[in-house]
Amino acid sequence: MWVRSQDKKQLAQCISYSVDMVIGGKKKGSLSGIIDNGFWGAKTVHLGFYDTKEQAIKELDKIQEALASDVKIYEVN
Repeated sequence: MWVRSQDKKQLAQCISYSVDMVIGGKKKGSLSGIIDNGFWGAKTVHLGFYDTKEQAIKELDKIQEALASDVKIYEVN
C-alpha cells in the first residue's frame, strides 16, 4: 500500500510501520514507515507527528484497517 505523509511531501510504499516517542519537541508521537531501499537496505520515512503517542497509535490503527481492506493509497491525517 502507498502512504502519503501528513505534510503531503512524501508518497512511500512502506513494508512496515512504527510509532515512536518524540523527545524535546512540542509533538510527542511520531508515525514512521520503513521502505525497502534496494541495494542500500531499508530507510525510515517520517509519515506524521502527533500531539500524543496515543494519537499516533490511532493513526496506525487506521493504516491497519486500510491494509486489511486492500486500500491502494492511504493519506495520513
